[in-house]
Amino acid sequence: MNKLFIFPLVILLALFFCWSMPYVQAEENKKKLDMETKIDNYKVIRLHSYGGVSPKAVTVKPGTVVIWVNDSRSLIGIQFKGKQVTLACKSPVHFVVDEAGSYIADQIPQDAVASLCFVEKGEFKYVTRGSYRETGGANVTKIKEYTGKIVVE
Repeated sequence: MNKLFIFPLVILLALFFCWSMPYVQAEENKKKLDMETKIDNYKVIRLHSYGGVSPKAVTVKPGTVVIWVNDSRSLIGIQFKGKQVTLACKSPVHFVVDEAGSYIADQIPQDAVASLCFVEKGEFKYVTRGSYRETGGANVTKIKEYTGKIVVE
């Protein structure tokens, strides 16, 4: 008699556990996603081989993270012209500080990102440089440059 009672109870508990597990995982994923998406101060700039920088100019507030996405088929570098970025939030991606104390970008691989958090107010003009191979028989590598601007108000 006990076996007849225990067996259905075990089956029922197993079904309940299997049924509730996706809900528990979904709630955990939602909490994780909420923690990851707390960053609401960001702007995305896309770098293209032929279309250049999009958008060409962005206006942000201090503390905003600017994310450059390399959508081209080559390595791309970013160099600031004029006013240099000398102060930024923690953990920039693909940026290092040079001997003058300014942030400079190393080469950003294709389909990768670079990011920098802007703290100082001002207008920061930059140029992106990428190389590409010319098609149509000529095996020539050319450099393309595009300009952009970040205004921190």
